[in-house]
Amino acid sequence: MVASSQRLTREAQWRSPAALIVGGIGDHLIALPALRAVASLTQGRLQLLCIPTAREIFFPDLALAAVHPMHHYHLHQIGAAPAAHAPDYRENAERELAAVIGHCDLFLSFERAVHPSTTALLRVLKPQKSIGLLPGFDIEIPFHHTPHAMDLAFALPKELATDLRIEDFASPPKLPDAALALAGKLRADLPREAVLLAVHADTKPDKAWPPAKLGQLLNEFLDLHRHAIAIVVGVTPFTVDIGRNRQRVLSCHGIPLPAAFAIVGLCDLFLGIDSCMLHVADLYGIPGVGLFGPSDPSEFGFRFVRHLHVKAATMNEISVTNVANALETLWRSVFPYR
Repeated sequence: MVASSQRLTREAQWRSPAALIVGGIGDHLIALPALRAVASLTQGRLQLLCIPTAREIFFPDLALAAVHPMHHYHLHQIGAAPAAHAPDYRENAERELAAVIGHCDLFLSFERAVHPSTTALLRVLKPQKSIGLLPGFDIEIPFHHTPHAMDLAFALPKELATDLRIEDFASPPKLPDAALALAGKLRADLPREAVLLAVHADTKPDKAWPPAKLGQLLNEFLDLHRHAIAIVVGVTPFTVDIGRNRQRVLSCHGIPLPAAFAIVGLCDLFLGIDSCMLHVADLYGIPGVGLFGPSDPSEFGFRFVRHLHVKAATMNEISVTNVANALETLWRSVFPYR
């Protein structure tokens, strides 16, 4: 195994590179700066293996030679665990993937968990060089939870060029015109002087903040800041009745994901739990407050923008007072004269 300190050269010697990214929405956003860097180095020669629609949602601006959507039978083998009844499952998934990739001289994997089928794919594909975060690759990036997840992913392209800076690739996803138009129409319909707070609260139960606490927090925040409007994005509607300020809470639930990204990107502040929307706000440069229970904000919190994290052992232990204080501190730092 090649030690991480032994860097590859920056010469354009990799003629048939390929990269693998699977996982949830947040995983793709975490890997976005790194994949941008790899694509810039390989200049249109990179083949990308990803879930269907990932190219359109996350990577439309990447210069790629080909995109190979990993359908159910591939995902089952690679380890993304689709439904048990997935009709396209096939035993020879690794060979099919290797066949569509063809000759591969450099393979990069952004997987954060060990999956035997990835090892099997490497065995069939036989790349000249492989880089990953886990054992089994020629260059194994030491997997530590202390650096931010985006920095850990960015360690892969830095093996190709040590002078790369993650900040140069940390911009939001390129969104379709329809999503930008919807968000722009929403902003145009609101008062010009309004300060928009994007709110994202729905996720896995252990990472969610109780809706009643969120409702109380929003009510107190809107009482303090009469020009503020809260825009809640997510899958489920925000149904908490916050009383006198209910007209200044907009629930934009169930809209297409790119439109939700665009709405977060036009807001002035962000409040949310450990989720994909926090990463979107971070990449857009939207100052925010992140709420963290079992997960670690130093690994999955804000990376680039002005922020505060509120952390407790469980989400239920996060108090309204602590979040209100953090949000008010952020407000004063962003709007010192309002």
